[in-house]
Amino acid sequence: MNTRRLLKATTAAAAAVAALTLGSPAAVASPAAAQADLPTTTASTASTASAAATSVYIWATNVNVRYDGADADCVHYPSRGSCVKIVATVSRTTAEGMCQHPGEEIVDSGYRNRWWTLLKLPDGTIGWVNNIYIQGGEKIAGVPDCGW
Repeated sequence: MNTRRLLKATTAAAAAVAALTLGSPAAVASPAAAQADLPTTTASTASTASAAATSVYIWATNVNVRYDGADADCVHYPSRGSCVKIVATVSRTTAEGMCQHPGEEIVDSGYRNRWWTLLKLPDGTIGWVNNIYIQGGEKIAGVPDCGW
């Protein structure tokens, strides 16, 4: 990816993620560092995004939660290749589904799904999980599309 495209995409992606007011999941151990890499956002945008969160259930075990705030492709096209950082591994748990977006198609146990949900875990970590591991079908009812 060329530098100009990366800067433009990174700015838009960081603003979209910042609108969720969640911080960077890669720095769960250091919340101050997490906020340092995200731009500020308006309160109205933040409250709108936060109000849209829907509780979802991750039914599978040992599911990788992926996120890389430094890679704009991770925000715009969630995949194992663009979201190389595994920020958490979860099993049979509930999380907040912030929004969902199409990305890499995952095939597992005879199922396929290209939709990913941006989650906020109970400990505040955010990251993407493919919908194949979330109860509810190809797209999760009640979880809005990300809009970017």
